[in-house]
Amino acid sequence: MIELILKIVLALFCVQGLVKFGAGFLVPYETRIGRIGAYYENDERVIRIYDNVILVIIIAIVALLLASGLDYLNFTAGLVVGMLLIQVFFHRFVRVLPEDRAPKPPVPPIKLMSFAIQDAPQLAWREILIISILLISALWMLLTHI
Repeated sequence: MIELILKIVLALFCVQGLVKFGAGFLVPYETRIGRIGAYYENDERVIRIYDNVILVIIIAIVALLLASGLDYLNFTAGLVVGMLLIQVFFHRFVRVLPEDRAPKPPVPPIKLMSFAIQDAPQLAWREILIISILLISALWMLLTHI
């Protein structure tokens, strides 16, 4: 039962990740940036709530993984690959944003990064492709090993 719950949670995150990347290329910029801007209203309340919920889910995923028989080598490899992919993804956004696409001051660093990603998600096409392939592969494995 623990393994099934873990598979369902992981499959949902795989689908969410793929949808998120797809939206970056299919949803018009004005719509994406409007949503991002809304997340930063009210002292970033939405982001804080989301981050707190995600941290609880991360702890639950690791607990479920431990309960189902964690393979330390696979876990460590996945952790390292994931961290490095996200780091390289962020490094792609080094261009200065045009004034008409930059957020209004005051600008916390993460808000500037969010606006930069929405302005030109194609800058990280390699990382998005790799992450998408990994997500599709993971989803395939999760669905075929039920």
